[in-house]
Amino acid sequence: MTQEFLRNQTNLDIPLIKEMRELSAPTDKIDLTLMSRAQGVGLNTIWNDISLEQMANYKDQLGNAIKLWRQFTSPVAKKVNDDPLDDCIIGNCLRRTAPTCKRMGATTDEWFENLEEDLRFGLSLLHKTKDPLVIEDKYQELKRNFPKSDPYVLTHGDLNLTNIIVKDDKIEAIIDWEYSGYLPWWAERWLSLIGGDNQSDELFDPLWADIGLEMDEATFQTEVIDKVAPVIQAWEEGRFHVEHPDSHIAWVRPGFCKCKPWAGTINWTELGNQPEHKLRDDIVVKKLLLL
Repeated sequence: MTQEFLRNQTNLDIPLIKEMRELSAPTDKIDLTLMSRAQGVGLNTIWNDISLEQMANYKDQLGNAIKLWRQFTSPVAKKVNDDPLDDCIIGNCLRRTAPTCKRMGATTDEWFENLEEDLRFGLSLLHKTKDPLVIEDKYQELKRNFPKSDPYVLTHGDLNLTNIIVKDDKIEAIIDWEYSGYLPWWAERWLSLIGGDNQSDELFDPLWADIGLEMDEATFQTEVIDKVAPVIQAWEEGRFHVEHPDSHIAWVRPGFCKCKPWAGTINWTELGNQPEHKLRDDIVVKKLLLL
């Protein structure tokens, strides 16, 4: 939907695949989409073999594209069709692909409300206490220190070299927009850093200042990364004591012949089902809280 939104904007030169067609009805459990092919290869396949001049050229092309889509903003976090966003930043313990365990929430307060039970549980484990006053103080500290989320800007959400298709020194298409939407202003940079490698660091590190994100790397570290990290830590601490019933179920695709009675599987979680996300209340967790 984001690519369609961008394609419908006039005078907007963002490299996208030319066409996408929905092959499924809205009521179908499996969503099938046919996409035109972007000619070329992933930038990751050639990055280590190109010149510094070519690297700078790709950086400029990508920077121009990011500037174009970041001009679209929203007063709240949402998808471009106004649907709520799946949480691809914090609340995605089972998977990052939609639907995730938690929704992001339209505002920071709503985001924390969606995560509150898990964060309080994680804080109780981190600090080995069931004292509600201690947990409340630590929870409010997470909220108080969390970076300001607005303005919410249109964000790709999965920028890496494998999603940048290039040919003859030109970016032909930027693909894989399934995490996109109006996310916190810092999300694109944060995601590229926490999921990056040496290649992406070489591409993105010199890029952010060019597209108007004024913070230098050290400031972004202290003002954003270091403030999001404690929330991630509390979430992750509790995540190891969460159950997802039915997530192991798979649909066996019917086979084509007797020699191969099935033709692969499709996991239950790939059928668009919202995962059930349950905090465990068992003896192991209780012992942890009493240590």
